[in-house]
Amino acid sequence: MALAPIQLIPDPTKNPDVIEAINLSITRIDDDTIEVPSMTAMGINVWLKIIFFSIFFGSISNYDPGWFTQDGKPGVAYEKIHRMLFREEPIKSYFYRKEDRDNPGYLSDGTSYEEFKAEQIALNGRGIGWGLFAIGMLVVPWILFNISIQNPVRFDRKRRIAYTWSRGCFICIQLPENSDDPLALIRAHVPHAPKIKDPHNPDGGLVFWLPMPKKAANMPIGVGANCFIARAAVRYQAYYLRDFITDFMTNPDPQWLNQLGPKRKPKYVLWMDYFFYNLARLQLLPQFSFEKRKTKAAIAAFMQNPRTQLYADDLPY
Repeated sequence: MALAPIQLIPDPTKNPDVIEAINLSITRIDDDTIEVPSMTAMGINVWLKIIFFSIFFGSISNYDPGWFTQDGKPGVAYEKIHRMLFREEPIKSYFYRKEDRDNPGYLSDGTSYEEFKAEQIALNGRGIGWGLFAIGMLVVPWILFNISIQNPVRFDRKRRIAYTWSRGCFICIQLPENSDDPLALIRAHVPHAPKIKDPHNPDGGLVFWLPMPKKAANMPIGVGANCFIARAAVRYQAYYLRDFITDFMTNPDPQWLNQLGPKRKPKYVLWMDYFFYNLARLQLLPQFSFEKRKTKAAIAAFMQNPRTQLYADDLPY
């Protein structure tokens, strides 16, 4: 890892302001496990939420059954869905208006209702395509709102492992014992950003690699609280986050762990950044990124033959 910038606060794990800010990036699962969110996933989630609200508020009037219009006319999307589900209603209404009063059940030219119905469906269709499209405009934004792009990463100091799930594959590595810098094994670092004035990339994420058995390759993961697109919630967050994770894995009793709690707004985080941070985390459906039994079984299987190195043929830069 490159030399850290001189602007960093010394002993961050003992500084209450830094602990308050890093609380956005670390979630305590139990005494021996912490969880860190994917920075990329949080940035994408913000955009998905923005797309959801744009579609929702832009099309909500089209689904009005007529309750909020002066003339009581329903919205276009509501009409399409209603027509698909109750296709025969408008045909019956049209048929009864043209029905021969002297010969009920037939038109003046002798056409029966069934024949008229078949002609109308052949001419105008059943409206299934537009109906499904209107329903899709409701379902797709809901999926975008609740989709989980990438699972967070967990660090278990009891077993000395870092693990996550990706595309149904359990990704895990065992970190070295009795090491002052266990994250060096997975090449934890803050990428350079040559296009900005500060080469230390104060708004970047903490990046490391985990071995992915499914592809026999090392998968890069960027972690940390993301306030919008790809910007850390606080400056130099990645450097502090690395110190906190290292302290958690090497210190048998990290005092700052007891200070983690609800994700309240830290003193040095802007309200707008805090809003987008919570927007990225907003979900209306329960998430099962680490299903307890499945993860427990995967860890037990991994510990029988733990992997302690990255793939040599796919070493990162």
